[in-house]
Amino acid sequence: MMDFPSLYLKVFCGALALPPAFFFTRFVYRRVEPHIRVIIAYFIYYKLTFRRKCLQISGLGLLVLVIYIVANALFLGIGSKGEADLEKRAATIAAMNFMLVFLGGKTNPLADLIRFPLSSYYLTHRYIAVIATAEVVLHSGLILYHRPVFDEFAKSGTIASPAAGGLLLTIVVSLWLRRFLGRFFGLLHLLGAVGVLGGLVWHVAPRGPTPAGIPVFVACGLLGSTHLYRLVRMFLFSHTRATVAKRWDKGDVVQLKLATDKPVKIFPGCYFYVFFNGPLPFYDLFHGYAMTPFWGRPKQFLNGEVSDPTFLITRTGHHAKSLGCVSSGDSLRLDGPYGRDLKLYRFETVVLTAKGVGIVGVLPFALQLAGRRRRDDEARSRHARLRDSSEPVFADFSRNVDVIWWLEHDYQDQWVADQLRSLQELDSQNLLVVWCIYPDSKKASNSFEKNKYWSTRSNFGFDSFSRELRQETRYPGETIVVASGDAKFVDQIRHIVLQNITSKRSIQFANVDFVAPPGSPNHPSDNRSESQVALVNSTKKNQPGDSDVTGIEMDIVDQSVRRITHIV
Repeated sequence: MMDFPSLYLKVFCGALALPPAFFFTRFVYRRVEPHIRVIIAYFIYYKLTFRRKCLQISGLGLLVLVIYIVANALFLGIGSKGEADLEKRAATIAAMNFMLVFLGGKTNPLADLIRFPLSSYYLTHRYIAVIATAEVVLHSGLILYHRPVFDEFAKSGTIASPAAGGLLLTIVVSLWLRRFLGRFFGLLHLLGAVGVLGGLVWHVAPRGPTPAGIPVFVACGLLGSTHLYRLVRMFLFSHTRATVAKRWDKGDVVQLKLATDKPVKIFPGCYFYVFFNGPLPFYDLFHGYAMTPFWGRPKQFLNGEVSDPTFLITRTGHHAKSLGCVSSGDSLRLDGPYGRDLKLYRFETVVLTAKGVGIVGVLPFALQLAGRRRRDDEARSRHARLRDSSEPVFADFSRNVDVIWWLEHDYQDQWVADQLRSLQELDSQNLLVVWCIYPDSKKASNSFEKNKYWSTRSNFGFDSFSRELRQETRYPGETIVVASGDAKFVDQIRHIVLQNITSKRSIQFANVDFVAPPGSPNHPSDNRSESQVALVNSTKKNQPGDSDVTGIEMDIVDQSVRRITHIV
């Protein structure tokens, strides 16, 4: 029989103890959570270094890599019944890893669907390829060492094993090969990948359905369907053929304003693959270059579809020859958009930082935030007269938006002079605070009308930026810092953000999906002060920004590049 008095006593005592336990847990959480948040921020954002060189991988990325390697090792070793079983497991696990590898090429639609960061995507692609190839070499070595009969199956494996070893060597030395081969590295990489996949099919097809053979055919399907999806999207659904409406030569860069057949989807931070016409048939389908549109008609931009995307493209990079042949009236083809929408309107304080040509990475965000604020103000003013209006408003959280642009050379303000003036006219409510940091303190900018919200400065170094960032974090709400520029600049801004994160200051960091080429050519009229040279070309040691990172172009067939670099 149930003892109701004892049950009642337990429930009553538990009810009495629950409120004190709740308040005690809440008390402890409030004091521990800020410190945990700082540790997590370092774990996510901080790039690990080795011998004062940045490894371009965070603690979180390293943890995921270690877990992946350990998981592969456990699946290989646990419960293994000898070398024969080990060679079968190595083949099966390698084939499953190759399914992920052959999602590569240019940006994969599946990875873009879940908004997987482009830099992490290519880094993951590279590491998985190394692990899968090592497992193939292990499988081939065990087979060749123990198999007494040299049949057709062993013959195909004998041919495939040196190819796998060569692929592993190519992956390891890819950074040096890319610099040596230039744009041809991407083509050779694609041909090598297709050759290896064909060799695997030849190797497993005669044996019929096997645990190792099924993933190989799935990889073929993934590779083929990915490219088929892209072609169907370009030719049947998107019809993204564009005409060069205007071309401006602006020294080190070229500005292309396109006119598309129909409005294309767009959002801040996105990028398109631009296919230039070439001397051979279908040349434009195999040489696409990832580029970011940095401007469009403000009203269309807010609606997420523009018919006149504008690109600012450097003259340096493997695309330079194709770019030199482009003139007004020429036809181009676009594939996109790809990339992540950071949705900065969810943050109360937004700090957009850029160096040199990186300004094009942050201008779309400033255009979006200023345009949304202006549309809300116009809608609310109409609501004051028409109370029954149902026109929606964005109701963004953003209250403070700073744009800080460090120019490497004085003439760079002319690259986006028209866009800056249009942005200033759009920002009638003074949501934006724009600072242009010039190398020469005597330089007078006519890119925009100066006032207390839009100004030019000089000798504004990273120490000054750190102090300014601490001032911005005094405002209530969440703060985010976005960096756009070369890899060294992005690492320096990330380092400053981490230095300013405390238990009482919460700051998030983000960088766009491309990195500008490191440095820019000198200009005859450029006279930089020593302090600005120290800022733009900082060589201070013991900072993550002191890595030997070089810009690498991402071609349509280049599968191992970390970020887009030739777009500006």
